[in-house]
Amino acid sequence: MTFLVKARQVDSMNHQILLPIMLVGILSLSLLLSGQAMAGDREAQVARCQVIKNKIQHYTAMRRGGGSSSEMRGWQSRRNDYKQKYRDQNCTRVRTALK
Repeated sequence: MTFLVKARQVDSMNHQILLPIMLVGILSLSLLLSGQAMAGDREAQVARCQVIKNKIQHYTAMRRGGGSSSEMRGWQSRRNDYKQKYRDQNCTRVRTALK
């Protein structure tokens, strides 16, 4: 009988020790996975912003090449739309990663 009581006490003490260790492990794993997710999000944002920046540069080059008045207005309008998307997507945060 005393053996069962002592076994239960030891088992209870093991749970008290193991539970915090398991929680620390779970928290560490979740932080690691969230860090990887954030890195993936940043890479995706850089890719989106790179496309937008390329479009802005394209329409800037078209305007510099010249054209009729209506073409110039159209290119400027589209370039301004992409500039607004650039701001809306917070691309200024990742501009150092852009080419």
